[in-house]
Amino acid sequence: MRHHENITIRRFAKADLTAFADWVRPQITGASLNMAVITDTHDRTKLSRSFYGPNGYWHLLEQHWLTGELPIDWRVHLGDLVDGSEPAFLTQWRLRNIVSDYAATALPYVITKGNHDDNDKFAERNRRFTGSFHPWVFNEYVFAKMKAQVGAPLVSAHGLSVFDWANIRVITLNTSDVPVRWLGGRKNYDVKKTLAVTAAQVQELIDALQSAGSRDVLIMSHAPVMTRSGKPGLRFNGRQVHEVLRAFNAKLAGQVTFGEHPDFGGQAQFDFSHTKGTIIASLAGHWHTEEDFAVNGIHYCLLNTAALMGRNHGLTTRFNRKWNRLINTPSEYAGYVVSINAATRRLGVFGYGAATPSRVFGY
Repeated sequence: MRHHENITIRRFAKADLTAFADWVRPQITGASLNMAVITDTHDRTKLSRSFYGPNGYWHLLEQHWLTGELPIDWRVHLGDLVDGSEPAFLTQWRLRNIVSDYAATALPYVITKGNHDDNDKFAERNRRFTGSFHPWVFNEYVFAKMKAQVGAPLVSAHGLSVFDWANIRVITLNTSDVPVRWLGGRKNYDVKKTLAVTAAQVQELIDALQSAGSRDVLIMSHAPVMTRSGKPGLRFNGRQVHEVLRAFNAKLAGQVTFGEHPDFGGQAQFDFSHTKGTIIASLAGHWHTEEDFAVNGIHYCLLNTAALMGRNHGLTTRFNRKWNRLINTPSEYAGYVVSINAATRRLGVFGYGAATPSRVFGY
C-alpha cells in the first residue's frame, strides 16, 4: 500500500495523519470505494501566517502521503488548486507542480476546475484584466494529464469526468464551464465570479446518468449547484442540474430547458426510466465551510477548505474562525477520506485537521 517513499511531510503533520490513519482504517477497510479528497488548496508562492500560501502545496503532499497509509482507490481535488492571485507565470508553475504530484504515482486521480484556477483574481487588479488564463492552460496542464492516466476517467469536452468503481459511478462536474472570448483584449467573463455549467455539459451529465445502468451515482463538483435554502448555487444552470438529479432518482423521462441566454441557454432531453441506481450525494467545496442539507431528497455535502484560513483574515468564514486555524498545527490543513459501502448503503465522510472527524449517512 505504501507508495510515498519520496514524500517528505512535516513532523507534526506526520504524527497527526498517522493517528488519523490508524483511527479511520478499520472504518473504511472493505468498503466499495475509498477516496482521499481535498478542495480549495489556494496554493500561491507568497507566504502569509494567517491565510493562503505555499502551504497549499504542502497540504497536497500530506494528502499524497496519507494515500500510502490507507486502502485508497482514488485521489481527488475539487478545485481552486491555486489562488490565482499572482502573475500568470507563477500561478502556471504552481499549477503544474500540483498536477505533477498527482501524476507521480499509479493511484488514479480526478481534479475539477475551481473558480480561482484561471488566475482571474490577479487579473481583476489590472485595468486591462491582464494575466488571466486562456482555457487551454487548465485543459493542457490538468485535463490532458488526467486523460493520459492508465485507467483514466472519461473527461468530456466541458470538463465533466466519469469513472466507475465497484457498482458506483462517480461524475465530477465543472462548475467553471464558461465560454471565454477576448473582446478588445478583455475577457467576456470573469471566471472567478461566474459559476456556471453550460447546457452542453448538462447534456453530458444526462448521458453519463442514462448509461449508469444499475449503479448508484456520486456527484462531485467545485461549487455546490444548490444552497440550503433551495436557491441555485451557480449563476447559470444550477437549478437545471438539480432537476436532472431529481429526475434520475424518480426514473423520469422528459426535457430540461435552459432559457435563451446565448452562452448558457438551450434544452436537453433525458430518459432515466431504464436506470436502477440512486444519487448517493453531491459533494462540493468552494464555500470554505462544512454543511449537509437535502433539497428535494438530494443530499448536498460540503467540504472545508484545505488552505489555511486563520481567524485574523477578513474573508475567513464563521466555520473556520471557530477552528482558530494556525500555521504549523494540524488545524492549518483540512482533508477527507470519503468512503462508500454499497453493501450497507453508507456514505462516510471522515475528516482530518480543521474538519469534522466523522459524518456518516445512509443513501
